[in-house]
Amino acid sequence: MISSGSKKRANILIATTQVPYTEGGAEVLVRTLRKELASRDFNVDVVQIPFSAEPKSELLRQMALWRNLDLKSFSGHEVDLVIATKFPSYMVNHPRKSLWLVHQHRQFYDLYASRFGDFSSDLDNETIRQMVMDADKKALEECQSCYTISPNVTDRVNRYFGMNAPSLPPPLPLGDAYHRSEADNYILSVGRICSIKRVDMMIKAMAQVDDSLKLKIVGLPDEAAHEQYLKNEIEKHHLWNRVEFLGRVSEEDLIILFSKAFAVYYAPFDEDYGYVTLEALASGVPVLTCTDSGGVLSYIEHGKNGLIAEPTVDALAEQANRLLREEGFRATLAANCTVGDLTATWDQVVESLTAPLDGGFELSDKRRATSGKGAA
Repeated sequence: MISSGSKKRANILIATTQVPYTEGGAEVLVRTLRKELASRDFNVDVVQIPFSAEPKSELLRQMALWRNLDLKSFSGHEVDLVIATKFPSYMVNHPRKSLWLVHQHRQFYDLYASRFGDFSSDLDNETIRQMVMDADKKALEECQSCYTISPNVTDRVNRYFGMNAPSLPPPLPLGDAYHRSEADNYILSVGRICSIKRVDMMIKAMAQVDDSLKLKIVGLPDEAAHEQYLKNEIEKHHLWNRVEFLGRVSEEDLIILFSKAFAVYYAPFDEDYGYVTLEALASGVPVLTCTDSGGVLSYIEHGKNGLIAEPTVDALAEQANRLLREEGFRATLAANCTVGDLTATWDQVVESLTAPLDGGFELSDKRRATSGKGAA
């Protein structure tokens, strides 16, 4: 512990990984966490290493790379705290380490042996899997402060490691900017375009959804040939005039798209958290999701603020048509679409993740005012 006579401004590093040329919720989380820490007078920066999972042995090399990083000091600045986020950034070796877990490498856990998994049970694959799982457990146990981004991720940590890691669901990325508007005639899909997000199910369902509704898709593909597969489905079902790819849009345009959507479709397989769910609720828009969509189900109640369908094309189409055909039904759901206390506050997030600093650092007036408001 630093003595009371030597208090100083704390230096924090956020540790993360990213697949180059892609951006999702994890990147938004890191960006906003950095901003919030800086606004509370922490000296904060981000350490980021490109991530690749191919070949599979590369995962072991990347774990070793993080483990051997020396993040204790730079240019005369002692690093007082490292906040790790997702695999394998939490492998970093540091005397003060917090974790805000986005996810582990899901191929070894909830996706193992699923249709979205790419690991087999042969000896080489199983050896890599066991090595990663053992290293994960050791790295997580090293963290002085250990939280996850959602109840679903908390459940995984408990299920696979028997550890308690309370959830700190991140606040909405655009704060209070979301608003309600009169509904237009489109279902909105937002997020990375890849197989696990299951945009294809909604595209196929559109062939059975009333012709008055269209589908607008925000996001970019991050899997080879997946975009062409979706376009082939549009061609196959003659949906050229009813499905629109918008690519990446500005924050201002995204807020408007949310506010005017008739419904938001968000039904990934076993989602970690999903900003999209709460962005829809903040915009007063019902969410259409599936029974196996993981984290989304922590916030959506069937028939109250959204509709939960079996993960089939027919079931999705049926629920989308209900919103349109049952008089007053959508309006009833929309009236219940609120965020309320479903997320943590930034004060709670910052106080919880910086707990390992244990009072040995100078508090600015703003940080002093929020001190003691830990996570609920």
